[in-house]
Amino acid sequence: MALAFIGSLVVPLEAQTITIKRSGEALTVQAPGLGFLRGETLTRLKDGRGVRVDLELSVMPGPGGDAAARGRRTFVLSYDLWEERFAVTMAGSPPRSSSYLSAAAAEAWCVEHLTIPVVDLGRVRDAPFWIRLEYRVLDGDAAPDRDDGAGLTLRGLIDSLSRKAKAGALTHAIEAGPFRLQS
Repeated sequence: MALAFIGSLVVPLEAQTITIKRSGEALTVQAPGLGFLRGETLTRLKDGRGVRVDLELSVMPGPGGDAAARGRRTFVLSYDLWEERFAVTMAGSPPRSSSYLSAAAAEAWCVEHLTIPVVDLGRVRDAPFWIRLEYRVLDGDAAPDRDDGAGLTLRGLIDSLSRKAKAGALTHAIEAGPFRLQS
């Protein structure tokens, strides 16, 4: 009886591990299983709407502590209904993009473009540290407005009036550590 009870408490969890790597003079991370391309986000994309994803990478001297260094990036994602693949554009100068990606590859592409210069690590550079990786998903409407005049259409007006009230951004964070930076 005890074995059946214990077995019912075990819930398979997707891996949310973080690994770090020093790439030149920058700290990069990998986080398979981060999972921002599922659930409501995936539904939005498959409905033909773009989404904006803000990623933030923080390096902390201990778990849950204040960040000693941060890196932030904004990405705009879309979904090709015919090819069933994702396209990602990184905001900034110069903008970078990639297309024809699976969900896992799109997430990995975003995370690998999120870096922190090693020089910014300061006091945690030579000590064990923790990593926090956060994402915030917003509707593509929250992305900067376009100046091509395409925003004012009858279809756009109908879509705006028929949408449910926005529940806010989808957010999630994972932490891992301790890590040490390899020379």
